Amino acid sequence: MGGALEPRDRRGLILPKWLPPALLLLPAALVFGGLFVWPQLGLFATSVASPPPIGFATYQRFLGDSFYVAVLVRTLSLGACVTLVCLICGFPLAFFLARLESRWVPFLIMIVSFPLWVSAVVRSFAWMVLLLRNGLVSIWLRDAGLAPAGFQLMYSFAGIVIALAQVLLPLMVITLYAVIKGIDRDLENAAMNLGASPGRAVCLVTLRLARGGIFAGSLLVFSLSISAFATPSLVGGATAQLMAVAIYEQTLEINDWPFAATISAILLAIALSVALVYGRLIDGRNVPVR
Repeated sequence: MGGALEPRDRRGLILPKWLPPALLLLPAALVFGGLFVWPQLGLFATSVASPPPIGFATYQRFLGDSFYVAVLVRTLSLGACVTLVCLICGFPLAFFLARLESRWVPFLIMIVSFPLWVSAVVRSFAWMVLLLRNGLVSIWLRDAGLAPAGFQLMYSFAGIVIALAQVLLPLMVITLYAVIKGIDRDLENAAMNLGASPGRAVCLVTLRLARGGIFAGSLLVFSLSISAFATPSLVGGATAQLMAVAIYEQTLEINDWPFAATISAILLAIALSVALVYGRLIDGRNVPVR
């Protein structure tokens, strides 16, 4: 009887169990391999082509130059700061939307995602207007006594963090909203019935159950922020010494493609390493709350 359930072809021959899933995955695998894996292999081959046929002189040049090491550290710091800002601002908003019982929730989510609809260049120019010396944000900070005369957030690391956090915040909110929405609020009520305050109940229950979404949203924001180019280059100006900007300079200004490929490969390796670590954290901490 079990044999009758085996997949068969038109001639009645029994097919291997792995064949139908493999055929279903084949189109996606071809697209993924052709548009991602093959270009990345070509990128790595270009990075190790100096000196020919195979060499790692460009990697030694990168790791031996304090300027590029500082660029790498600055890029990772930017990703960490943007991720932290998005998490601190995004979790309360996602929790509010997930617990809000209103027909306006879809509309509010659409409003939250509005920054994703606008071009990166348009958003960057808008932040330039706000962060310049005579911009609204700089004037408000000076009038409030929080900044000295002549202060501006434009062309600064803080300005880049603010501009990137504004555009990447919707990704964090949407990711957390979907996870928190699936958490039964009766668990929070049970914690409060046992004596926990509402805030402590959220920390003990919701935060622990939503950590998978926190890891996923943080990984998404971190990966996009360390590879961002348009916003840092426009808002940060000449002070935006980041990996993406360095790749642009090496390819279009200096025309050093092997070194640009090296910088790209290092950035990709870091992003993949972080993704693997996040994946292990999600698998290792995916345990029921006791």
